[in-house]
Amino acid sequence: MSDILQSLYNFVNWQYFGLLAIVWVVVDLVWVNRWKSLIGRVAKLIAKPWIFKIDDEPNDPPLYPRTLLEQLASSGRGKGKSNSTPTSEGEHYTGWIDTLRNRVFDEKNPVRPLGYIISLVFFAFFLIADAIVIANTLVIMGLLAPDLPAILLRLDLAILGGAVLTTVVGVWMLVEMSGTGELINTDSMTDAQRKLLKIFAVIGTLFSVIVMLALAVQRLINLGYLQSSATTDLILSFVLYGLLAINNSLSAALTFQPAASGFIVLIYLLFVIFPVLAFLADMFGRPIYIIIDVVLWAIFTPIIAIPHGISKIFSWFV
Repeated sequence: MSDILQSLYNFVNWQYFGLLAIVWVVVDLVWVNRWKSLIGRVAKLIAKPWIFKIDDEPNDPPLYPRTLLEQLASSGRGKGKSNSTPTSEGEHYTGWIDTLRNRVFDEKNPVRPLGYIISLVFFAFFLIADAIVIANTLVIMGLLAPDLPAILLRLDLAILGGAVLTTVVGVWMLVEMSGTGELINTDSMTDAQRKLLKIFAVIGTLFSVIVMLALAVQRLINLGYLQSSATTDLILSFVLYGLLAINNSLSAALTFQPAASGFIVLIYLLFVIFPVLAFLADMFGRPIYIIIDVVLWAIFTPIIAIPHGISKIFSWFV
C-alpha cells in the first residue's frame, strides 16, 4: 500500500504532470459525444421520481438499482384483506404470510410482540450459557482444548447470569400461565400445556436458587470463610456444571415457543425498515452514482479517444 501511495505521490509531483493534466482536460472537453451521453445520464437520474413511485424506465441510466429499490420500498405496504379463494401459489404464500402476521400482531394485545422479542433474547442467552457450561466441562474432562473463543470462557456469565435470568423467566412464566400476564399468547394453550409449563417454571426457579446458593458457598470458600472438602467440591461441581446446564435447557424450553414468534416479529420489523432504507439509498445513491460516473468519464475518455485520434490522423494521409 505504501508503494502505491509513493508512486502516486511521485506521479503528481512529476514535472510534466501539469501538461498531461491540461491535455487530459482538453480531450475530455473536446469529446462532445461523450459529454452528451454523460449529461443525459445525469439529467435522467436527477429527474427520476422517488422510489415510492414506479419508474417507466428503471434501467436508464444503466447499473442504477432502481428496480431493487422499488421492491424494497413497496415491501412494507399492506396487501389488504381479500375474501377470494387463493388460485395460485403466490396467493397461497401471501395468505400464509398474513396468517403469521395475525399470529404475532394482535390489536387486542398490542404489547405481546414486546414479550416475544424478550423471549427471543432470553432464548439466545440460554443457548449461549449452555454452550459455555458444556465447553468448560469438556475442557475439564480433557476432551476439548483450553484455547476456547472468548465468549466460551465466560463461565461466570453463564453461572450468575443463567441463574438470575432463569429465576426471572420462571416467575414470569408462572404469571403468564396463571392467566394474569399479557406478554405471552396463552389463549391457544390447553390446560395440560399450561400445567406442564408451570411445572418447568417451578423446577427452573428452584434450580436457580440452588445454583445461586452454590455460587455463594464457592465464594465463601474462596474468601476463606468456609473450609473446602472433597464432598463439598463434588456437590459444587455437580451444581455449577451439571445442574446449571439442565437449568438453562429448561429455561430455553420455556422460552422456545414465544421466541419463535419473536423471530417472526423481527422479520416484520425489517419489512417496515426496508422502505426507509430504500428511500435513504435512493437519496444518497443518486449523487454517489453521479460522482462515480463523472470521475470514470473524466478518466477513461482520453483513453477511449486515443484510437479515435489515431484513426483521424491516418485519415488525413489516406
